[in-house]
Amino acid sequence: MKKIVASLILISSFGLLAESNDLQKLEKLEGSDIDFTSQIRTQKQLNLDNPFVIQLFSSWKALGPVEMSSNQWIELILDKQFAQAQSILPTISDPKLAKLKQASELYLLYQAGYVQSFFNKWIDVASSTNFLQTELGIALDQIVGTNSTRLIIENGFYLSTDKNMKLSKIESLPSKINYSLQALKALRTRENAMSWIGKLDESDPLRMPLAQTAILHFAKEGKLGASGKILKDVIGPILKKSNNEEELSLYFMTLGRLLYQAGALLESKKYYDLIPESSSYFLKARTESLWAYLRDKDYSRTKGELASLELSIFNDKFYPEAYVVSAMANVMMCEFNESRAAINRFIDVNRKWAKEIDKNLKDPKAKPVEVNFFLTNLEKAKASLIKEKFTLESHKLSDSYSKPLTEEVLAIDNAISSEIRNQWSNRKVILETALYKMKFVKIELISRMRAVEMNMQIAGRDEVSRQNAATVRKNKNEMSFPRDRALWGDELFHMSASVVNKCISGQTKGISR
Repeated sequence: MKKIVASLILISSFGLLAESNDLQKLEKLEGSDIDFTSQIRTQKQLNLDNPFVIQLFSSWKALGPVEMSSNQWIELILDKQFAQAQSILPTISDPKLAKLKQASELYLLYQAGYVQSFFNKWIDVASSTNFLQTELGIALDQIVGTNSTRLIIENGFYLSTDKNMKLSKIESLPSKINYSLQALKALRTRENAMSWIGKLDESDPLRMPLAQTAILHFAKEGKLGASGKILKDVIGPILKKSNNEEELSLYFMTLGRLLYQAGALLESKKYYDLIPESSSYFLKARTESLWAYLRDKDYSRTKGELASLELSIFNDKFYPEAYVVSAMANVMMCEFNESRAAINRFIDVNRKWAKEIDKNLKDPKAKPVEVNFFLTNLEKAKASLIKEKFTLESHKLSDSYSKPLTEEVLAIDNAISSEIRNQWSNRKVILETALYKMKFVKIELISRMRAVEMNMQIAGRDEVSRQNAATVRKNKNEMSFPRDRALWGDELFHMSASVVNKCISGQTKGISR
């Protein structure tokens, strides 16, 4: 009890002393002019709120004493003064701080929102040093990796040949940033597309286009089972959570194509029919399904489908294969006049398209045939680069950041032009291939008409073996994949020879010369 009373008296006395004028008198004595403010400071509370700053702080302290000026940029990072830290970063020259400077530069670019500069710098550092295997590299990946694909999709990113080569050096290194960039690379190069799908999170937006790339790769190799497995294990689960009509339509299109290639014609038609008329894939699906009806020798259904598509396809849209199917179906049904009319429509309409294609192939400012993933990515990357360059210059940061962006904008302009030119070149190939196939239809039409005219009575079915319809041309149209939904000349003649020949039996319509 005595101790408590004594404590209360002491506290009360201190209060009295603090309120007295005695301290003011002491301040007037000798020595009161000494400034203690720089020596009596409260320790700053550190806010180590993410793995990178924790690792940066630890690495900084482990270096021991360094110049006071060199510590400033670390303190600015810890205080989240990112712009100021970035402005003084180029002045840091202490060799002991080189690795910290390199890592913090990447962190500052990310925090400032300089997406293009960040990914460019990251690729350079990751491919030329062991950065990805260091504590700082792993910590940075923890911060950025979960957002890396989203950053790429939203801002676009251009992978030049040089960047692709650098990424090839680090394919085996685990890193979410690395996986996103490698997946983007695989979309174009198709190298190891399947292996990167498993490394991306299930919700990653690159999984769907990457899966489509892998399906195409395996389909071209004839590995339909692998393509089907991707549809089931990768695309199926994604679509269960999606209400996107275009994604669902592409899924049905892919199933239809794979089943057609496998010879399951009825099943392929079923999936083509599921694509709604409101989808951008509708006309393409209807055109492709015509080949399934034709190969199944369902000529009347083929003509019925063609009749419903005429208003949508003919004259104003680029679907040359539709005319080939129309002419062929009419030949098989002995509708000679209609077959010739389809051939003439093919010539009239596609003469205009041929001129349009040639014009756009020569025009450096040609519009794209379609705005696909690659063009969208390039356009976004260009806009992002221009905006980023302006911001860097307005903040008066080093030219070492803004100058490469200027060069990259020019490279993207060339890449966009090349992508558009390739689209028109593909149209040219499609038209040339359709023209080549139409020649076989015309040959069959003339052959049947002459047979009828000569009244060649052939009962039942002709026994005709498969044979080459024409000499293979060098460097062009040398082959047609059996999965391309098209019939080659020899297949056309085989189909013709195996059908009951009503034409020669006199059950023809519209015979004319």
